[in-house]
Amino acid sequence: MLIGIPALDATDWSRLVHAYGRATDTPEHLRALLTEDARARSSAMQHLWSAIIHQGTVFPATAPVALVILGLLDDARLDAGEAPVRAELLSFLTRVVDAFERSGATMEDLESMARFDLGPLLDADDDDAIYEDEDAANALHAQSVLACARVAPFLTRSLLANLDHADARVRMHAALAATALAALAASPASDVRRDELVERLMEMAKRTVDVAERCSLLLALGELNVSVDDFLSDAEPSVRLCAAMAPSLARSEVATRELRTALEQHAAHINDWFPVKPPQLPMQPRFTVVQRLLERVPDFDLVVDAAVAVARTTKKSWVDFEWGPLLVHAFPSGDGVVRTEAQRRFLAALVDTAHLWDPRFGNAGGHFRKAGLPYERDACARLVSTA
Repeated sequence: MLIGIPALDATDWSRLVHAYGRATDTPEHLRALLTEDARARSSAMQHLWSAIIHQGTVFPATAPVALVILGLLDDARLDAGEAPVRAELLSFLTRVVDAFERSGATMEDLESMARFDLGPLLDADDDDAIYEDEDAANALHAQSVLACARVAPFLTRSLLANLDHADARVRMHAALAATALAALAASPASDVRRDELVERLMEMAKRTVDVAERCSLLLALGELNVSVDDFLSDAEPSVRLCAAMAPSLARSEVATRELRTALEQHAAHINDWFPVKPPQLPMQPRFTVVQRLLERVPDFDLVVDAAVAVARTTKKSWVDFEWGPLLVHAFPSGDGVVRTEAQRRFLAALVDTAHLWDPRFGNAGGHFRKAGLPYERDACARLVSTA
């Protein structure tokens, strides 16, 4: 199996499709990864994350690109220059590894859809015809996912080798890859040993002095359903928070209290605890803290102090990730009736935060409708005053 530049040179990219058409522009971007031209590298990474994997969707060009990148991982030039790209490439390959799991389809369904012959449509050079035909579009997606699934086991060794890289940021992205690789452990084609991988990640978490790396490793271990309760007493608040978010600690009162206390007392500063964000938290870390807390505590009365703290420090644009879900959680009946003091306090906090109210902002309206409330500041203020 060819990888790296030999694979790039041997591939007929005109027969491969990415999100924007034929992948004839892809080789130039892949070669740019080995240069120290920051602009060319940035353009190449943008190409990978928009054309080769588009909003999580893989294409026929995805697996061949993964094989090229696999061969490039042995090249030290990826680490050179002002904008090294190794860490980001590991994250890209991680999305290749978990493409099958993210598809939500069974292997049987994918294989059935993939039987449709795309050859005539590709020969006709009419890519629009592919997407206009449901069977063809399904086949394109199925074949792309299956190709990624076939490639994934070959990525294992190189991805895990980067757990020993000298750069902590690279190791963090390798930890992210490790969680995806662990899902392959049951596959006959995989040489991943889950127990050995868990032991390795745990030892790294205990040993590292890099706070961001420790956070990343704990998030990885958490995704593997490993208990990380020993880290709930870590001196660093960001580390305690990452440990508390582990699914394995979902029933831990200590972990849940850590989440609640962080929001109640430090809502304005949680995101600042992560000057280098773990790759598992690509958006604002506080979003995940809120999500985990709501998953674990169905009784809004128990989280109202945290909710009020969030309401006072949130942004309008964060509605889908924190204050919107909190509002729906506060009014689970969806009838907009203020029955409890906790509901009144949270709604009052939203009313007091003037910048959250914008009649042109459609995202907020959806959450208010679910709660049975009007997205009108004056109307909600009246509900608060009469409750």
